[in-house]
Amino acid sequence: MDNSLLIKAIVAVTVLILVTVIGLSLFTKKQNKNTILLLGVSDAGKTAMYIMLRYGQMRPTVSSMKENEGQVTIANKLFELVDMPGHDRVRYRFADFLPVTRSIVFVVDSTTLSRQIRPVAEYLYDVLAKQVVQKQRTPVLIACNKSDMITALPTEKIKFMLESELNRLRGTRTARVEQQEGDEQEAFLGYEGEDFKFDHIDNPVEFESCSVENKDLEKVKNWIVVA
Repeated sequence: MDNSLLIKAIVAVTVLILVTVIGLSLFTKKQNKNTILLLGVSDAGKTAMYIMLRYGQMRPTVSSMKENEGQVTIANKLFELVDMPGHDRVRYRFADFLPVTRSIVFVVDSTTLSRQIRPVAEYLYDVLAKQVVQKQRTPVLIACNKSDMITALPTEKIKFMLESELNRLRGTRTARVEQQEGDEQEAFLGYEGEDFKFDHIDNPVEFESCSVENKDLEKVKNWIVVA
């Protein structure tokens, strides 16, 4: 065999092996990450959702300053479920779990979002702008709770409101980004010079309606399994 052909064959095989190894590595890392974070502001229904997913029933909930952690099996797959407190003094601790997080369920109250749009958007911005979230392309589900209520906003309206508010927040937080350093620096969300859209960021963000009160969490469960 001609030496040049032999070298090309060796290079091709080497590249194929490297691609295969990298692919398997990424797949293994994804499989090893089985933590699902439940995030959202207080009274959105996170803890009720945590209890429903874990125990399959409603139980009284109280505001807590400490996260709830436990295992849950969905479609024969085992996940670590972490319900983070929604209080603004402690909810920042969600960042400690990001290195092992498979996906994030961000719970919003469909009936009160109009009144809470700023704090909800600020928390969501904190989550999406984390460098590790963008780098790992962590999937995020916006779970629109209480969708069965007559005052609930449809998911498309909620998406539009959050995009608009995140766009306004991005304008005020850009200067802060320039002053930050290292891993703590926020990622710039979206495209410069264009209004913010969820489709413009690296990690997938989806919206689903649900109702913990009515035990209507099938869409949330299905998303957790495939995300």
